[in-house]
Amino acid sequence: MRRLGLVWRVTLIVIAALVAIQMIAAAAYYVQRGRATEQGFRLPLPDQIAALVELLERAGNRSLALRVANGPGLRVAIARTAPPVADPVERVEWLETAIGRYIGDGRAVRAYYIGAARSGENKRRPGLETFSQRPVRLVVPLSGGEFIVAETVDDLTVRVLGLPPGFWAGIIGFLVAALALYAIVRETIPLARLARSVDRFAEAIEPAPVPVGGAREVRALIGAFNRMQSRIAELVRNRTFMLAAISHDLRTYLTRLRLRVEMMPDADMRERATRDVEEMNGLLDDALTFARTSFTGGRSERVDLVKVIRHECAERIAAGHNVKSDLPSTPVHVWGEPAAVARIVGNLMDNAVKYGGEAAVSLSQVGTEAIMLVDDRGPGVPQSERERIFEPFLRLEASRNRDRGGAGLGLAIARHLVDSLGGTIAVEDRPGGGARFRAKLPVTGPPR
Repeated sequence: MRRLGLVWRVTLIVIAALVAIQMIAAAAYYVQRGRATEQGFRLPLPDQIAALVELLERAGNRSLALRVANGPGLRVAIARTAPPVADPVERVEWLETAIGRYIGDGRAVRAYYIGAARSGENKRRPGLETFSQRPVRLVVPLSGGEFIVAETVDDLTVRVLGLPPGFWAGIIGFLVAALALYAIVRETIPLARLARSVDRFAEAIEPAPVPVGGAREVRALIGAFNRMQSRIAELVRNRTFMLAAISHDLRTYLTRLRLRVEMMPDADMRERATRDVEEMNGLLDDALTFARTSFTGGRSERVDLVKVIRHECAERIAAGHNVKSDLPSTPVHVWGEPAAVARIVGNLMDNAVKYGGEAAVSLSQVGTEAIMLVDDRGPGVPQSERERIFEPFLRLEASRNRDRGGAGLGLAIARHLVDSLGGTIAVEDRPGGGARFRAKLPVTGPPR
């Protein structure tokens, strides 16, 4: 289930608070009125008409009863005959039912709208007449043959439901709340920018200062983040520079050492020393590559993954390795740095050849993902080690040991590059034995 953002959370809280206030206010009004009239919960207008009927029929003081009933919102008169009704009549049946129930003797009560209907009101849905502002006429027969004729002269909603003016103040409160929410949205914009900048910085380790704005606390947070990403980027640059400098100096000594090894008289010792020098040189290359992948400053572009895999396979076949491929006939483009994509493919192939004796590469496109499988025929990877195998300088005891060379950085570099391109990589069992590395890369990206 998708979690709500800050704006929607605040919106729901404000709406819930306003609704709760209005419900409490309405309930308090009805409870107070029920206590005042000693009749419990009743709708004010039907209850008033029922009380007027009882007063007229018991006390018989019409003048006093009419003085009590007439007011700013209700006009009451006693007529000898029921007023004529023009067809078609638009009755308010629920109001008739309420008055008849309060009187309790089954007399026929009529309630209908008077005055011309506004455009579109003749198509009013049932129940919406409660909110109409058209006046309503109530005709209630008396036992003496006369009729009480009452007409509302203000908003029927207030007269029937008895809602206080605070209800409409609540409606205005909703409008004010909407303006407040708009202000909240404006205040959260800097936070949204900050979140996007964090994502960009995590991908490229390249400072992208966020415009400072918003409340004081938000401005302080943005300023601290801008300073932090500048310091982190500088630390990564210094680390890469330091490793490059160390690598350069060590290469000088390795070159001298290789020359001295070539002059050794013992052929067997000379071969082993040469292999050690080459492994040391490979270690330097892997370490420097791993450091550089932490600070990707290359330019991304559309890269044909089919073409890259075909080239990497050809290079390893030429070197005498057992490499097979199953590639689609149409291009599969991914978005990234060409050297990084080639490094991913090459490292996975080299790992399969080194520890499995062969590499079988296949590629397919499923939806918006390019799925590359690299299979080998080695001993496989235990379930408990399938996450740790991508850690730097880690080699499994059973198969990935120093007798096979390497520094244990190939898979770590591949995973880091795949993550930087927005993809995923995992290892699983190959059908029939061996390991299968599954790399998924998004095929969508900015247009050329």
